[in-house]
Amino acid sequence: MLAARFVHERPNAPRVAGLALLGTTHPRDFSLAALTIPVTKIYGTHDGVAPIAAVQANRDKLPPHTRWVAIEGGNHVQFGFYRHQLFDGAATITREEQMRQVVRALLAMLTH
Repeated sequence: MLAARFVHERPNAPRVAGLALLGTTHPRDFSLAALTIPVTKIYGTHDGVAPIAAVQANRDKLPPHTRWVAIEGGNHVQFGFYRHQLFDGAATITREEQMRQVVRALLAMLTH
């Protein structure tokens, strides 16, 4: 949410080369559809906090060139390093595998 808001409030910030959104339904309250910087949206298919339907509901608020990365079996809590999140789904992959996929997606964004 904070990264989306930062880019929304500073669309021409000279040091913002791209936007990565992990495990979030944001942006919800404003549109970033006009952004020209690379945008990557990474979500877990078992995320109960930011479920796929809620993530996809805001698709039109991101630019058409947004790269969407689904982490099959990933949940919300494994985007970070804590134990439990109320309403989260059960991951079917390890935290290490989820983080590997996140890093792979972020590196792809940074190198293109």
